[in-house]
Amino acid sequence: MKQKLFVVASCLFIASVAAFMPAATARAASVPRSPYAANDGESTLCVSGPVYIIDVHVVVTVNDVEHTISTAASEVCSVNPANFSDVVVQGAPPQGGAPLEVSKKVGVEGTVRLNGRTATLETNVYLPTKGGSAAQCANSQPGDGSPPCKSSSLGVNLSKTWIFTRNTWRDFYVGPDDNGNPVKVLVRLSDGPVN
Repeated sequence: MKQKLFVVASCLFIASVAAFMPAATARAASVPRSPYAANDGESTLCVSGPVYIIDVHVVVTVNDVEHTISTAASEVCSVNPANFSDVVVQGAPPQGGAPLEVSKKVGVEGTVRLNGRTATLETNVYLPTKGGSAAQCANSQPGDGSPPCKSSSLGVNLSKTWIFTRNTWRDFYVGPDDNGNPVKVLVRLSDGPVN
């Protein structure tokens, strides 16, 4: 009798567990997926909070006319920093894994981090140049009749933190280019996709 009672109790227990499992699975499946948790190879993995698109433009002003020399964009969210890059390499690549010289780069690359409504931009700006090489500059003597020497390396590191307003451009002065024209970085954070 005890054996039959044990078998019946065991069957009731197994049946109740089996009945509970589909209900638990159904509840888990009905929980809505976070609209910011995309990981489709094109979107940033954002586990919470809004997704923004950062646009970065490098602009040089020549005779009061702005010319864009580089643009980059990326998705960024409040929990993950985002990298962006738009760099063109001029000339032949370095041999044997040597590091790439700044003088061969033109464009912009960097990282943006969000902390609430504050954005921090860390970027390197590589400007086109017209000058000679650093070796030529080292051998030139002022007043020897030769034209002034200009180095062909023109890379500027820029670090800025600001309180951002969505869909509003913010500009930061970088410095003059090789011709003395002012260069600035324009940055905008706009609403990103809801996946």
